[in-house]
Amino acid sequence: MSTDIPSSSSAHSSSSVASAEATAKAILAAEAFLIRPEDPFRLTSGLLAPFYINCRQILSHPAARATIADALAEQVRPLGVDMVAGGVTAGVPYATMVADRLGLPLVYVRPEPKDHGTGGQIEGGDVDGCRVVLIEDLITTATSIMKFTPALRAAGATVEHVAVVFSRMTDAAVPALEGAGLSLSALCDLDWLLAIALETGVASDAQLTSVRAFLDDPQGWSAERTG
Repeated sequence: MSTDIPSSSSAHSSSSVASAEATAKAILAAEAFLIRPEDPFRLTSGLLAPFYINCRQILSHPAARATIADALAEQVRPLGVDMVAGGVTAGVPYATMVADRLGLPLVYVRPEPKDHGTGGQIEGGDVDGCRVVLIEDLITTATSIMKFTPALRAAGATVEHVAVVFSRMTDAAVPALEGAGLSLSALCDLDWLLAIALETGVASDAQLTSVRAFLDDPQGWSAERTG
């Protein structure tokens, strides 16, 4: 599903629906969607969650990887960019596959400059004067994107769009993207993934009930299982 920020109410084309379904099925086929309410995952925020989405897992599954790379490339193609940038580390493989499919130069960008060697933050080439699309595996708070984008712009790139495999945006992400003047497209989001997981029997009603309970009240769900 392609989601434009700030607007999220526009109708989706049949091709974007097909991409969302195909991406959800690829994530599930790669066993990258883990649901474990009885043994929750600790998130970077410190909260406990009943599910975890590991887009890195997709890389070892050729068919799933190709499905997602093809869909990302078709999402990026109409942008008319000169270069593809991948965010370290998880965005780099997807950016590489997209750059290969579109025949475009590739760079990767770190959250911070290296503290040794050349001290570089952007590797692979000169971005000055280039229209660059940033590719990430997923978005939650947009924290990484808010580090990568200024680095690219400081080096002379024009960055107006971010393309991700999966969106699980928090409330904080939307104003961050708006403030940075970035639009966003995502192949798939949690609603699609949950629907396909139930439809295909990968997840049970009980598991999805736990996931939705967490989404309704992340702090409360986590607090009940802490200590």
